[in-house]
Amino acid sequence: MRPELRKLIEVQEVDKAILEINQALDKAPADLAAQAAALEALQQEHAARLQELEGLKKQRQEVEAEMADMEAGIKKSRQRLMEIKSNIEYKAMLKEIAFKEDQRDQRETKILELMDQMEQQNRGLADLDQQLKEQEAAMARLKKDLEGQVALLQADLKVLEEKKKKLRKGLPPQLLKRYEFIRQRRNGTAIAPVHEGVCLGCHMNILPQQFIDLQKGEEIIQCPHCQRLLYWLEEVEEEASGQTGSRGRLSGPP
Repeated sequence: MRPELRKLIEVQEVDKAILEINQALDKAPADLAAQAAALEALQQEHAARLQELEGLKKQRQEVEAEMADMEAGIKKSRQRLMEIKSNIEYKAMLKEIAFKEDQRDQRETKILELMDQMEQQNRGLADLDQQLKEQEAAMARLKKDLEGQVALLQADLKVLEEKKKKLRKGLPPQLLKRYEFIRQRRNGTAIAPVHEGVCLGCHMNILPQQFIDLQKGEEIIQCPHCQRLLYWLEEVEEEASGQTGSRGRLSGPP
């Protein structure tokens, strides 16, 4: 294998590691934003319930004031009743008092209904208070965890960027330009292995003569289908296992 291609394979590995770190760094703010949105939703619900509770309290006060006025009116009517001499007026006053008492009873029923609604709102607020505490604690934990993760990722990124810089030194500018061009268009993979005549980048067969030339390692071959730079997988695996020089004769794909 040509040495510049071997070095370019290492560059690609570093580029992929850098991409993963950058994706993780991009994800961290999104995770925090999701937690913040959940917290804000709870806060808005809590504020809405508080507003509803205040509305119920105001209604109760108004109904209680109306009921107090009715009680006072009923008391006055009963006092007047003692002064009436006419039977017809007496019956009419009794009817008026009965009507006022009915109205008062309706107000009393309304107050009981409002008290029940207020109790439900208070229970809901208590539940929301607990959820808010838990959400705030979860967000604080996430923020702390993310700060630690981001610090580690940034440290790793710095190391990888330095390694990439060193690896790229000495590589032909035209080769680097071709590598970057392909990488940007092939989802971060500009170099692909070939196994038994098949490009593992696009899973298409390369030409038999290209496979033979690839095994010779005298030139840099590109896949005729996906345009990725190619290397012979078996050669890399043999070198990794310490079997250099035992590949046998060159052959075309089976």
